[in-house]
Amino acid sequence: MRLNNCPYCSGKLKVKEYQCTDCNLILRGDFEESGFAHLSQSQLDFIQTFLIVQGNIKEMEKRLNISYPTVKNRLSEIIQTLGCQNQETLDYMDILHDLGEGFIDVDEALDIINTRRKK
Repeated sequence: MRLNNCPYCSGKLKVKEYQCTDCNLILRGDFEESGFAHLSQSQLDFIQTFLIVQGNIKEMEKRLNISYPTVKNRLSEIIQTLGCQNQETLDYMDILHDLGEGFIDVDEALDIINTRRKK
């Protein structure tokens, strides 16, 4: 199970303790997390698929049944979440296009828009 946010207030959780499952050694402190710890499960699944297809965007389109712009936008969102790029403008035309073409549904479109707004 992976928790990034507090189930009560949605605040960011911080790792303070690790325990070995073999010898029960406990390490306490303020531990830094990888940037990947901030990704949602759907973003991690997307990255896994991207690696499996060796970065082939056409294959991503086929496997996930989404358009080229949606693949590019999801990659961009992941890159931004990792802190590797600043988003300079919010452009939703690609989302509206994919929604109109039936590549994504309304809920997915809203999720993408909300993710972009949070950055």
